[in-house]
Amino acid sequence: MSEQNNYILVIDDDKNFRDLAGDLLKSRGYEVVLARSAKEATAAMEAKRPALAIVDYRLPEVDGMTWISKVRETDSTLPIVLCTGNWCDQKTFNWLRNILKVSLVLQKPIVPELFLHSLENIIPPPANQPPVAVDETPVFKVQPVLDSTQIEESIEQIEKLLADEGTFPEEVERLKKLKRRIETQNAIKKARESFVKNLPEAWGELTTAIKVTRENPKNLLLHQGALGLAHKVKGTAGSYGFAKVGQFAERIEDFLLTVDPEAETEQEVIWAEIIRCVVEGTQVVDEISREQTSSTETYKLPSISCLAVIPEGGYTGSLKGAAQDANCELDVVGSSVGAIVKFGRQAFDSAIIDLSLDTTFGHFQLARELRQSAKRIIPLCFVNSKEEQFSQADIVYGGASVLLDSDVTRGSLSEAMQIMTVAGQMRKPRVLCVDDDPLLSSFVESVLGPVGIVVRSLNEPIVILDMMHEFQPDLLLLDVIMPGLTGYEVCRLLKSHDDWKQVPVIFLTSKSDAEGKRAAFTAGGTDFLSKPVLMDELLSRVKAHLSKTLSEVSTRIDMQSKVLTASALATESGNLLDICSQQSQLLTIGIVSIVDFDQLDIRHGAFSAEHVVGKLGELLNQRFRAEDLRGRIADGEFAVVLAGEDADTVSKAFELLKGDWEKMWFPSGRGQEFQADLAFSTAEFPLEGDNFDKLKVYALSGLKQRSAL
Repeated sequence: MSEQNNYILVIDDDKNFRDLAGDLLKSRGYEVVLARSAKEATAAMEAKRPALAIVDYRLPEVDGMTWISKVRETDSTLPIVLCTGNWCDQKTFNWLRNILKVSLVLQKPIVPELFLHSLENIIPPPANQPPVAVDETPVFKVQPVLDSTQIEESIEQIEKLLADEGTFPEEVERLKKLKRRIETQNAIKKARESFVKNLPEAWGELTTAIKVTRENPKNLLLHQGALGLAHKVKGTAGSYGFAKVGQFAERIEDFLLTVDPEAETEQEVIWAEIIRCVVEGTQVVDEISREQTSSTETYKLPSISCLAVIPEGGYTGSLKGAAQDANCELDVVGSSVGAIVKFGRQAFDSAIIDLSLDTTFGHFQLARELRQSAKRIIPLCFVNSKEEQFSQADIVYGGASVLLDSDVTRGSLSEAMQIMTVAGQMRKPRVLCVDDDPLLSSFVESVLGPVGIVVRSLNEPIVILDMMHEFQPDLLLLDVIMPGLTGYEVCRLLKSHDDWKQVPVIFLTSKSDAEGKRAAFTAGGTDFLSKPVLMDELLSRVKAHLSKTLSEVSTRIDMQSKVLTASALATESGNLLDICSQQSQLLTIGIVSIVDFDQLDIRHGAFSAEHVVGKLGELLNQRFRAEDLRGRIADGEFAVVLAGEDADTVSKAFELLKGDWEKMWFPSGRGQEFQADLAFSTAEFPLEGDNFDKLKVYALSGLKQRSAL
């Protein structure tokens, strides 16, 4: 067998970087040649073709990208890593990946351990290096999944027991967990059925890639592509419970790593094993496809849970029909007291309140008490069955996303549930899954979605910053190995930004050895999950980290007032303004200020000032609509952003807020009680500003003018 090519060319005009990279690579047994310029690199290439070139973006005379372009005129297969001091944009990244065929983009300054770890995903370590011991990956055991009829019957029985007020609280908790478990298992069942439909195509891609690589053994780019496909099938098939497929893909990946592109006939034994794995794997895939029964109807997971507070014998039939139409999990109670008890025992996502059961006319007190009980903002629908007169300000301040008149129908109730579903999505924990495999992202969504977590998938990690600003996730699931960019680089970038450095990152990696774990934590990861990803482990790890994040270090929620931080409010308001602009819709920003806030800690103590802030945040969360944005923009200043409402309506709603506030007394550090005044001002889009900052400045100027009077 011919000697493996371990020659790496490093091109950088920075001597310190060249020496560092050279020492690191030599420590792993690679042969290294260092070049200061494109001219020296070209000469080195003519003397001997390297197995890999590491190129700095900024070089004297000719920049790195220009040099790579010239290399590609004569050598289209040389693996190249580009090092750059700046995060490149999507257009540049696509040019590097698709035109210049760059294998990987790394950002300076490098982290030595991650640098080596990333390069070894492109070329294997020298043969004289001892193999790294790899922990055994636990085998995924498919949980028994009920058929659609059993699921419907089980859910129906559990719902009856939950509706029975005689059920013990401990039993209620157990039943709720069992119900979620059944729903999650059914989501996994549907996701597996979808995966099976796509499995022959995915396996076919791998088969074709291996065939082409076998015919072009010296083309390392083709070799990397086949490795990537095998890696992807291994992780995804294992996660969905198809262990045999995952095992064959893993063996193919292992054999491909041992292929020596410089050897010829000596490699026939390895290629024979690869082909055998492909053939046997194809038989398994065909068998799975044949066994897959035609798609049958399964229980459709509810998109939202809702408690309807309506008079006994009211419009229950229409409600049940609407819940079926809107894919809503419905519970009905006949009194305000019963509603509060229900909310204390079960976490509902929304509520429909017949105002005939709210004895405090004009104040919508039941709505406020339900949010107090839920300890979160829930979307609300009011049914005005007595046809009382309410202003738009009354409805907005009361918190109703929808107001229905006494003539409720199945259609109007269904529409109301759909509106509340959309509004409710804004209040759920958010997880961003960054993985180049859409099937794995689908698996993650099927596991986390049923437990009330909003999942967004990103298959192009180069646009991670745009997605972070748009989606504002509370947690990231981040794949390690992706085309052109490692998860380590993405994580390092996020940890360098103040807005995102506190967001926990869970790495998804097939390298469960000590070195892989160390690399994940070195990059700034909070935790890691080994591929194939196990359903129970994914769920428990995500919930644990979300619980800690949302209660301690959320980047979106101000811990003192429990409303959005200033930066999160600005981002989400910008997104809302874009929507209103596209739909030619009004939007109003209202600023609420605690009068003489800077004097409160002097007069009454720091604790009292903090208490006032907490109570105002609590009141804002108990009032207004679920879709309205609430944020703290300064120590004693808050903002509420309301789409579709004019400044006059918002001003009247703030008068109602002030009325509630004037009834509140606060403890003073001097043993007395005191009250705090509020002042407010508004700014309307597009009349008084066309972006968030301009509207905020306009509203603040109005606040100062009022204070001066």
